[in-house]
Amino acid sequence: MRYLLFILFVLLAHGAFAQKADSMDLVRRVSDLNKALVSKDTFRLKMIMRDDIHYYHSNGWLQTKREVIEDLYNGKLSYNKLLATDQSVHIMGNNLAQAKMIVEVEAVMNGKPIKLDLNVIQMWGWKNGRWELFSRLSKRVVKQDDLK
Repeated sequence: MRYLLFILFVLLAHGAFAQKADSMDLVRRVSDLNKALVSKDTFRLKMIMRDDIHYYHSNGWLQTKREVIEDLYNGKLSYNKLLATDQSVHIMGNNLAQAKMIVEVEAVMNGKPIKLDLNVIQMWGWKNGRWELFSRLSKRVVKQDDLK
């Protein structure tokens, strides 16, 4: 009987302390991603991005996790500023979420400075008690002056 009570206690305790996916965790994770990209923190990027990520840039360029990290490391693409505004997150079920935002980007690509505003959509999966980025898509913000 004691053994049965002990098993029951362990199972209940595990359920009580199991981490659940929530929107604040995701907001922090999005911020961590942007900070890691600017600081070229490849260790943190490896923890945030899934191995099979699809990382789409606004010019149609698609990168793998390895390519994102290599290009940051070798200086092909360096982010000086990633400022997210108009951010919203939507958790869908227990293990899937979407983050949408406008990001002001200042970067250097192949030695040339870039400054643009992007609409960004990120898809995140909840795995092993944390959010992991598995897809990111960006598109340039269209301004009214651009439509004339």
